[in-house]
Amino acid sequence: MSLRPVIQDTAAIFLNGIGRHLHRGQLRVLMFHGLTDCVHEGLENCQYKHLDLNRFESLVIHLAANYDVLSMDEVVECLQTGASLPPFPLVITFDDGFDSNYKLAYPILKRYGLPAIIYLATQFVDEKIPIWVDRVDYAMHRAGRSKQNLVAFKDHLKVRPHAEILAAVSLLEEETGHRLDRVDKPHIQAIYRALNWDQVREMAASDLISFGSHTHSHLIMGRTSADVVRNELTESRAIVERETGRPCHHFCYPNGSTGDFSEVSEQILREMGFRSSITTLGGLNTLPVSPFLLRRLGMTNNLRPKQFEQYLAVGDASLKGIFGRHLFAT
Repeated sequence: MSLRPVIQDTAAIFLNGIGRHLHRGQLRVLMFHGLTDCVHEGLENCQYKHLDLNRFESLVIHLAANYDVLSMDEVVECLQTGASLPPFPLVITFDDGFDSNYKLAYPILKRYGLPAIIYLATQFVDEKIPIWVDRVDYAMHRAGRSKQNLVAFKDHLKVRPHAEILAAVSLLEEETGHRLDRVDKPHIQAIYRALNWDQVREMAASDLISFGSHTHSHLIMGRTSADVVRNELTESRAIVERETGRPCHHFCYPNGSTGDFSEVSEQILREMGFRSSITTLGGLNTLPVSPFLLRRLGMTNNLRPKQFEQYLAVGDASLKGIFGRHLFAT
């Protein structure tokens, strides 16, 4: 039996207390996509985008006991007015608008009374057209490709203009003979399915779940023109507001890494009246911080429970910085 997990968990237990103290007052924004209650084979969920249901509930229990979980509206109001946040502020976010947000996550969030925000890629939810990354996952899984091929292909596409991405994905589907078409068909696996508007309206009416924009077509905004950015934001926000009957003030950048946003995109968001935007840049947010460049902590299946807790307490970079990257390698 390897001693590494025991050492990792012992270190995590120790760091959880001092880490929370050292990083008291810093804002944590957690990033989820979907949840799953199934065992997946091959390339299905091989990058852990859909968190195991039991892990999610354990994490929620930990959050309810140890953190001040706030809505994005509450956090942004404090950031903009200079009002004090509680000692351990934290926001729960979901990207894209997967069906499991309603069927699996929402009941747990209700049970523990924790708010969250879901950023909707409105073409995915409204028209049931799959997001291109899921089309790649589906085609390569069905074709028996390797994880190395999958990761390299997606990494290559993420730095290309949107039209080139769609053309390359269509070519992949032709070559493999596998295409993820609409995500509301009965035979489609649960991890690919989108929310419907009745589910969205029910969650919005609870006042526990709010909704933001994730563009219309999941377009990477740093690689297109200002006019296209405005059109994507306008269409996405209009659909969210039409279907929920509530204002849409918050935005999440697709992909959200360096190069996927810019001062121009932030200026457009501000001009259009958005109040915040979040990235996928990792880490904690040290106050004061701009509500238009919020970092997040990605939640995945490849961390054990004690590592989850420590990841929340100090953030990935600080954790590795204290103990070295090899100790916490999984």
